[in-house]
Amino acid sequence: MLTLGSLTTAFRDLGVQTGDVLLVHSSYKSLGEVDGGPQTVIDALLAALGPDGTLIMPAFNFDFNKGKPWDVRSTPSQMGILTEFVRKDPRAKRVFHPIYSFAIIGRHAESLGSLRYKSSYERGSVFGKLRDLDGKIMVIGLSYTHSMTFFHHIEQMEGVDYRFLKQFTGEVTDWDGTTKVDTFEMFVRDIDKGVITEVNPMGELMEKAGVIKSKKIGEADVKLMNANEVYAFTAREMRRDPHLLYYIKQDK
Repeated sequence: MLTLGSLTTAFRDLGVQTGDVLLVHSSYKSLGEVDGGPQTVIDALLAALGPDGTLIMPAFNFDFNKGKPWDVRSTPSQMGILTEFVRKDPRAKRVFHPIYSFAIIGRHAESLGSLRYKSSYERGSVFGKLRDLDGKIMVIGLSYTHSMTFFHHIEQMEGVDYRFLKQFTGEVTDWDGTTKVDTFEMFVRDIDKGVITEVNPMGELMEKAGVIKSKKIGEADVKLMNANEVYAFTAREMRRDPHLLYYIKQDK
């Protein structure tokens, strides 16, 4: 059974350092049995990061894309139980974005949590700020295809031709309860061209190059990488072979 102590040690052994800014994509159940449940995992991450560290959890919710209202105070994350624990934590600040919101605890929670931007993956987004802060990305028990949203930030910044900016309009509610209709945008795949997201090949290439470190923690395969190194590697390799990030579905 994983404990607070064993998890903290494992995260540090993987490469998490005091003062890091860390974005975590996670499958809690992949870890196996944890003494104390999800909160223990969060406490271990915060312990590994130390008092000057920052924990960023995706609190994404794609119901806004389907026309449903979004409330920064109460709309749940769809990214797993660990993200919901952080979203509900009184220490956390939540980024005001009805699709790609984040819940953040730690040193940079106030500055990152106060970000207001419209385009999901833009340079001024949390993904861009992660680069400015020389942050890291951790993936707990998930494939790259089901976790690495950061790749879409790179695709938007590099101006790929198989995605385009699409606008979504709906009701959003702020911290003070003010509700208004607003428009946000997302760099979506071109489904008319049959574009299917598949980024595992890029992840595997980065593993072979040593950009990504891996460690078995409990029953989960856990990955750790530096955001700037991921950006540089991916921007270079996607120019060489863009199909490391997607493929075209062929009609039968």
